[in-house]
Amino acid sequence: MILFVLTGQIPPILLLTLIVMCYLTGWELYKESELPLLWKVWWVLLVFILNVLGFAIFWIWLATRRRHRPA
Repeated sequence: MILFVLTGQIPPILLLTLIVMCYLTGWELYKESELPLLWKVWWVLLVFILNVLGFAIFWIWLATRRRHRPA
């Protein structure tokens, strides 16, 4: 999103990719039932703003969270 604001243009393929990344983030957070809603919204907004970097940070956080969760 920051790149889009700086350039003033949104190529359709990048917009579609951004929408898909936000959808996938929301889908994975939907499975995390014990996580507060505010955290879920925060993660989706982070992915929306930082695009691929935010998506990578989200997956790293989610992987470590799931690894340390008691079985």
